[in-house]
Amino acid sequence: MSERDTLAVFSAEMMKMPGVKTIDLDAPMSQLGVDSLNVVEMVVICQQIYTSVTNYQDIQIDENTTIRELDAQRHALSAA
Repeated sequence: MSERDTLAVFSAEMMKMPGVKTIDLDAPMSQLGVDSLNVVEMVVICQQIYTSVTNYQDIQIDENTTIRELDAQRHALSAA
């Protein structure tokens, strides 16, 4: 799946999460309504979308991380 495709799928799945009000790919997670409960759901979604990522522990995420940054990190961590 290309970066454009994964970004679109990830964004669509994020919109289904409780508390997420809008999706702006460049807005920090805290502005999207993502809380600590949503993070667990995000990990599950990411494992389904980014199947070639080999080490999820290397992903850096905090309240200032954007969806676009998460997508880029996952592609950078994907196995060749």
